[in-house]
Amino acid sequence: MKYNFGIDIDGVLTDEGPDNNSIWQQKMNEFFEREITLKEYTYDLAKAFAINNQELNDFIQAKIEEVYSSVKPINKAREILAELEKEGHRLILITARHEEHRSLTEKWLNDHNIPYHELYHEHDKAPLAAKKNISLFIDDKKENALEIAAKDIPVFLVSKYHNYDFNGNNKITKVNNWDEIKENIELFISKDAHASKLS
Repeated sequence: MKYNFGIDIDGVLTDEGPDNNSIWQQKMNEFFEREITLKEYTYDLAKAFAINNQELNDFIQAKIEEVYSSVKPINKAREILAELEKEGHRLILITARHEEHRSLTEKWLNDHNIPYHELYHEHDKAPLAAKKNISLFIDDKKENALEIAAKDIPVFLVSKYHNYDFNGNNKITKVNNWDEIKENIELFISKDAHASKLS
């Protein structure tokens, strides 16, 4: 059986670095010319790094493309996605990045030989995941995971500082890296195949 895998980009395909020295923090240090540290475990960058909204907007305007183009791919993602592609599964990337960054995003994916079939820039991921008949979704944002799981789509939630307070549920599985993602995908496929035989 072939599956449609929905995959986020930032924090899932990208290696943003350790919590206390991420690429975001490094670029903020450069931009503001002062020491920026992680203050709060939240997805909201302004709150996480104790800067105001105007500072965040200025930083995003100046540095977002530099972050997107210079960030490294996460270990094992390319190899595991290549295996899934070879097995005939469909790889659908859904990122909350703005559409204006499409060409930069496509270049980054191509430069790092990351396979995919479709790329969507969509902040509200759950309706699109349902529309695209996603079999399983991989993301790092807890709110996305909960909304997608509410559409009866299983989710692998990549462990990050901003989702530390959520341990998963019957639809959402916490994972630490792409080795664990691979193990859980294999488990998902084998369980689904077994269920199909019984139905």
